[in-house]
Amino acid sequence: MYKFFLTWRYMSRRILSFVAVLVLGAAVAALVVAPSIMSGFQEEFHKRLRGTLSDLVYYGSIPFSVADDDRIREALEGLDNVEAAAPYLENPAIDKHLKKMDYCFLRGIIPEQEERVSKLREFFISEREAYKLCNDYRLGTAEQKEEIDLVANEMSDDPNTDEVLKKLVDGDPEDPDLPTCVVGIYYMKRWKLFVGDTIRLTTASDEGEVEQDKKFKVVGVFKSGHHQTDRRLIVTGLRTLQEFIKVPGRVTGWSMRLKDYKQAEQTKKDVIGEIQYGPLRKIALRDEATGFFILTWEERNQNLLKAVKMERLLIKLMTILIVVAASASIFLVLFMTVHSKVRELGILRAVGASRTGVLLLFVGQGFLIALLGMLLGLVFGYWFGANINEIADYLHYYTGWHPFPPEVYHLDRIPVRFSLEENLVNFGITLLLGSAAAIVPGLLAALKPPLKAIRYE
Repeated sequence: MYKFFLTWRYMSRRILSFVAVLVLGAAVAALVVAPSIMSGFQEEFHKRLRGTLSDLVYYGSIPFSVADDDRIREALEGLDNVEAAAPYLENPAIDKHLKKMDYCFLRGIIPEQEERVSKLREFFISEREAYKLCNDYRLGTAEQKEEIDLVANEMSDDPNTDEVLKKLVDGDPEDPDLPTCVVGIYYMKRWKLFVGDTIRLTTASDEGEVEQDKKFKVVGVFKSGHHQTDRRLIVTGLRTLQEFIKVPGRVTGWSMRLKDYKQAEQTKKDVIGEIQYGPLRKIALRDEATGFFILTWEERNQNLLKAVKMERLLIKLMTILIVVAASASIFLVLFMTVHSKVRELGILRAVGASRTGVLLLFVGQGFLIALLGMLLGLVFGYWFGANINEIADYLHYYTGWHPFPPEVYHLDRIPVRFSLEENLVNFGITLLLGSAAAIVPGLLAALKPPLKAIRYE
């Protein structure tokens, strides 16, 4: 029983012990939060990126070398594992706003077909939600929110998805001469635009000729959660974009949705067979010499996915090293305790305390410091992780600096996914390191001869 009493007494009488608890707590909090953010980032990044892409895509090695022909869609959908196929056309463009210019990407689609291969419909948001997001409603003062509400209450809370998609194909009845488009929420916020405004785009045609100052009317807003998509992508009708860049009857490629994604490799072989040896041989490409690619969504983004996976591993290793370094504080505290309690330890040995008992006295103190530090770190780590987006938003709102810039991490919010299994492992690692850090000071105390220790000055 004396070991428990002295363990608490030695610890509670030294302020350095509580400093060690705080240091270890901060390290454990980092060990909880950083890997949880990276786990959430990896999961959410996959989810958001996955939502904007089809399972499989077939496109030519030369721009606009793939035919826009319903026979291609019928042939692809006739394959065993292909549920749906849809054509798409992509081209970079320059958008102009007053004296400012920036780049963007135009994507032409047939909405009713695109819906079958991607989650297009899920991304549209209402005018009211778009207005509030563009004006940072959640971070505004009470007066600012009241002013925003006055304007937003007059707007529709319905995304009107069917109407927006219809306008992409047929145009806006109010402005029949203007082609229509849909833009992302960060594009709207960057240029302070809103539904009904017009944008000016410049892009090159298939022959390299430049079309100057083509106006498009914004008829809807989408929010995929993938920052680059919401910032750079402009969606318009396939026929509209074909006319704009003068490539009638041509597309960039065909998107496909698979019934079973696990069979993607076999499906790729089936598509290759259709193009090279099947009925698509003479209609799929501009000429037989043109090459083509068939890639899954993961293959199209393999460098990004590998980078995210590697970053998660590095963050995990770094935070473990931080905990190891913080555990050194336990060693220092107990080492100083041994040197300041030499006479007391000698008296303990003289009245019957065993070497094992003295060793356990210090190992127990290290274990207790590690336990308290771990509990403190878990509480703070979970609180910080649960509120990290609010903290980041307020920092950005008041200082202009964002600790996790969306344009770098590609997500509009910081995702956090706490893992019970990982935290149990962290629990064991922290207690093990804390106890191990106490072994050397404990051995020094246990091996001191009692008589020399009592005579120590």
